[in-house]
Amino acid sequence: MRRLAGFAMVCLPACAPAAVEPARSPEPESRRTVARLESLPEAPATPAPVAAASPPWHWVLSQDHGIRNDEGGAGGFLAPRGQRAHHGIDLLAAIGTPVIAPCAGRARAGKNSSHGKWVQLVCPLPSELGLAAERRVSLFFAHLFDVADLGGDFASVEAGATLGHVGKTGNAAGSSIAPHLHFEAILRDDEATASEEHHSGRDASETLAAREVGQVFATRCLAPLGLRRTDGDVWLNRRVDPFILLTCLGAKKPSYSRPKSALAKASYPFSSAYHADAFDVDGAVPSPGGLASR
Repeated sequence: MRRLAGFAMVCLPACAPAAVEPARSPEPESRRTVARLESLPEAPATPAPVAAASPPWHWVLSQDHGIRNDEGGAGGFLAPRGQRAHHGIDLLAAIGTPVIAPCAGRARAGKNSSHGKWVQLVCPLPSELGLAAERRVSLFFAHLFDVADLGGDFASVEAGATLGHVGKTGNAAGSSIAPHLHFEAILRDDEATASEEHHSGRDASETLAAREVGQVFATRCLAPLGLRRTDGDVWLNRRVDPFILLTCLGAKKPSYSRPKSALAKASYPFSSAYHADAFDVDGAVPSPGGLASR
């Protein structure tokens, strides 16, 4: 399989983990999730050595048309999906929009009845987070029109490479559902478990990596920037809200623009679900170095 072209990635400076607040009873599911994470072993008290800074991650689309919300349902993170919650975020986009690899890693492609054509990309987490070097994130892109030069076996991909193009395959093919990129992010403890990740909605298990990243994000990104969701949580066990992940890892999102096509009625800006004290969530989000210094 040939190597795809692009560039590299980064993130935030390392910091000491912060304690996770215990759940109280009765509490909503989002609070109980934090309590379950507390049962995992403690994150290392001493962060790993900080390596030289690498470039920030990429946003996954060249345009920002916001979050899909149409007759087929809401596309936000943890939006209702029958008996379960939506495990990713649906980024509204025209069919044929390139899907960009946000980080350098290993990718494979496949197809099934629900996700249609999909790509899974496994990347190491930036060393600036101060985590163990083996920690990984598994990123999942679904409902694609086509995929790049990828097959069922993992192949190296560089940050910025085109993974495929937005489509309406799988259960997104219905006329009531606007075209979009379904995007998920799951934190895993090592390369092997990340590569085996199936992104099934039936699996709600937790990971130490999710606990560690949650602590770092809380102290180095969410609290300093006043970054939060206004309508829900940003974690579900090992899953993290992809908008939060990319923002905290420095991906510069394009400024929001409402599409002039029929997609306009399904377009909801990020400010409908998120807020930050330090920047405009509908604007072009700056790199984490700039955010952290505010």
